[in-house]
Amino acid sequence: MQSSEKRDIQFGRSFIEFGQSFIKFGQSFIEFGRSFIEFGRSFIEFGRSFIEFGQSFIEFGQSFIEFGQSFIEFGQI
Repeated sequence: MQSSEKRDIQFGRSFIEFGQSFIKFGQSFIEFGRSFIEFGRSFIEFGRSFIEFGQSFIEFGQSFIEFGQSFIEFGQI
């Protein structure tokens, strides 16, 4: 094999290795993105539970207001 052919083969192999490292780098970015999506989903669930908790406090407060209004009405009789 001539030296130019060997050099071309080595040059081609280095390009293949370079491409493979880019593919691995891209795959790690995809995995990083997937973990961010999972992290975001857990934050959404956490936020939903806070909303539900807040709504139950509102309902609890409304029942206190109604209870207080009935006391006022009872006192006016």
